[in-house]
This record gives sequence, structure tokens and C-alpha cells, in this order.
Amino acid sequence: MKINSIASRLLLASALLLPVFLGLTGYFLLKAFQHSLTEAENAQLRGHIYLLFSAAELVEDDTNSPVLQMPSALMEPDFERVNSGLYAFIYDHQGQLVWRSNSAALLSPPDTHDFSTVPKIGQLITQSLALAAQPLFSAHYDVVWEDSAGQGHLFRFAVTHTRTTFEAALAAYRTQLWRWLGTAALLLLLVQAIILRWGLRPLNHLAVALKAMQSGETSNIVGEHPRELQEVVNNLNQVLARENALRQRYRNSLSDLAHSLKTPLAILQSKAAHDASDTDLRETLSEQIARMNQVVTYQLQRAVSDQQQGLRHQVNVEQTAQRLFSALAKVYREKNVTWEVNISADTVFWGDEQDLLEMLGNLLDNAFKYGEQRVELRAETTADSLILRIGDDGPGVPAAAHDKILQRGQRLDSRIAGQGIGLAVVADIISSYGGTLTIGTSRWQGAEFTLTLPRT
Repeated sequence: MKINSIASRLLLASALLLPVFLGLTGYFLLKAFQHSLTEAENAQLRGHIYLLFSAAELVEDDTNSPVLQMPSALMEPDFERVNSGLYAFIYDHQGQLVWRSNSAALLSPPDTHDFSTVPKIGQLITQSLALAAQPLFSAHYDVVWEDSAGQGHLFRFAVTHTRTTFEAALAAYRTQLWRWLGTAALLLLLVQAIILRWGLRPLNHLAVALKAMQSGETSNIVGEHPRELQEVVNNLNQVLARENALRQRYRNSLSDLAHSLKTPLAILQSKAAHDASDTDLRETLSEQIARMNQVVTYQLQRAVSDQQQGLRHQVNVEQTAQRLFSALAKVYREKNVTWEVNISADTVFWGDEQDLLEMLGNLLDNAFKYGEQRVELRAETTADSLILRIGDDGPGVPAAAHDKILQRGQRLDSRIAGQGIGLAVVADIISSYGGTLTIGTSRWQGAEFTLTLPRT
């Protein structure tokens, strides 16, 4: 699927990259929290080991043998509550259990081989351990205790703590973390959408300015624009100014050419019609002079039409059509043509009035010329188009010739005077407005030309 919107592309990229970024962020935050919990657990185990050290005492029994004596109750309540999850064990140098906390009274004590090897005496070792299928944190510490005779005795102090509290805290943190990160992702996307809309608003303003220029409200791009766009606007205005200047020069040159040739052509045509003695020569001169006059008129019309694009106004179609029908009815008075105009009084054409006169004039002239007795002009509007239909009761246009007659100089009936340029002029003007010209059959089985033009 192709995405043509800049804002949609940026939002899609953010929607794809943001979960990856937030996912990595959540992963590292979770690892950091887990490490923090582990360090806190190890610190608690170390404190419990020191508590055992402070409570232990090496005494001699009745046989004067040194034994390690522990109080009947410890200051930490969890050491006294059975199956509390916090357990303490003391082993002698042979690995024999010499004491356990009351909390471990119902448990089988771990073997000394279950503990990691101590590199050196006096170093605290922490590890994970399983006791009765229960995962535990474990810490053990080997210490040498001297008796009154100065003889050292090795003991291992071990403390284990269940991972239940640790896992619960980690699970709660994980749930809250992903919930908040998900909420943050949605908020970030919403904020980014708002920022994009605000940030791209100058492009909408530029589009409005371009549309105003195209509709003829302004001659260039006006308004204040951001620094990033202002240089583009300035360059576009310079290009438009140069183009308008060139068009004006071309228009002036063609106008001068037309005015310069009109008079000599009129004189030649008059002389050929009245003074030439040879009838064939007179007809040839008249035909060729008329052809040159038509070519000059056509080129001048193209220049005027091109110049006026972008200077569009609302032209009343019904009034323009009535003027044309009145003029053509006088020209073709002998044919006694019946004509109809079915156009609403508020129907308008967005463009130049001369362009509308040129298009309707050529098509209506052909309808009067080739029709027998009936000519009709109808108009209808849609949401974005103005549709004009011109029909007659003449012989019509064969489907195979539809494209041919729109080409300059192409004619189907050579018996009627003409140069085959009128329809080409109409097609060029319609094309300049972005419209279309189609040929069909009228309700009297004659030709019907349909013009579809943009309403704005």
C-alpha cells in the first residue's frame, strides 16, 4: 500500500519504531530493577549472617569440649516462625549440622556440598539454592572461632530466604512498567500527531495560497511562510513573474503580428474578390487568404487563452449562449433553424468569457452549419463539473472519425467551406482547463458534442 501523506508516513514510522524503543527501555529498566532487588536481598542476607555472629558464643561443655551455643530465640521474628521462608543453619568443620533456626525445624537442612566453594575463609558467598523444591536466596560465611586455649574451630554460617517476595515484587513492577510504557506510547503518538499537524500546517497554507493564485484571486503566492518554505515561495514567485512576463511578450508579439497582417490580408482579399479577372485565380486567392486569416486568428486565440489561465472568473453560461444563438440565427436565417437553450439562469463557467465564447461559438456554428433544422444546447452540473451538450439533427459524426475531426485541418465534409481548425481550437481550450470533449449522438440522431469542464 502506497502512502502519499507525509504526516501518515511519519506517524507510521513512529508507530513502528516507538514499540522497539520502548521495549528496549522496558527491558533495561526491568533488568536494573531486578539487579536492585537482588542487591537488596544480598544485603539482607549479609545482615542476617552478622546477626547470627552476634548471637553465637563458643563455650565448653561438661567434657570441656568447645561447642557453639546459640540463644533460644533470635531478634529476627522470621527465624522463630516455622516455615517463614527465612532459615539459618550452622555447620562444623566436618559438615555436620550443629544448629538450625526454629523456622527450619520441619525442613531437611541442605548439605554443605550444596553450597558453593569458599575461596578463602572470611568471605561471604551468595547464591541461589533449592530447598524442598523451593527456590531460595542463600548466603554462607566460613569463620574460624578460637577457644580459650587459642585453638581455632571452623564453622559455616548459612542463611536462606525464599524468592516468593522477590518474584512478587518483580512481577508487580513488570506489570506496572509495561502498563505505563504502553500508555506513554499512546500519548507520544497522540502528541506527535498533534505536533505533525501543527508543524505541517504551513504546507496547507501554501496549498491554499497556490489555489488562490490558480483561481485568479492573486497573481502570485502571498502570505507569510516559515523560513524553510519562504525561500521556496520566493523562488516560485520569481519563476511565475518570469513566466508571466514571457507570456505577455508572446501575447503582445502575436497581437502585433495579427494586427499587422489583418489589414494587408483584408486588402488582398478585397482585391481578389473584385479586381482579379481570372475567376479561378480569384477563388484560389480568396481561399488561401481566408486560410491565412484563420491561422492568424487561431494563433492569437491560443496566446490569449494561455495568458488568461489563472485569471478565472464566473461567466453566466445562459446569457453567453443567448448572445451566440441570436447572432447565429441571423447568419443562418435562410435555414430557418429552430434552436433551444435548456440552461439554468444561475449556471456559471469558471474561466475567461472569451474562452467560453470561442468554444460555444465554434460548436454552435458547426451545429447550425451541418444541422437541418434543429439545434439544442443543454447544461447540467455535478459536484465538481459543468457539462454542456450541443446537439443537432444533421448527419452526425461516424464513430471512426471522432478522433480525426479533433485534429487540426481535418474535415469530413469538403462541400461546406472551412479549414478544419475550429474543433482543434475548442479541444485545445478545453484541455487547458483540464476538461474533456466527447462526441456522441443527439436525440435527433445527429451529432452531439459534450464538454465537461471543472466548476472551480
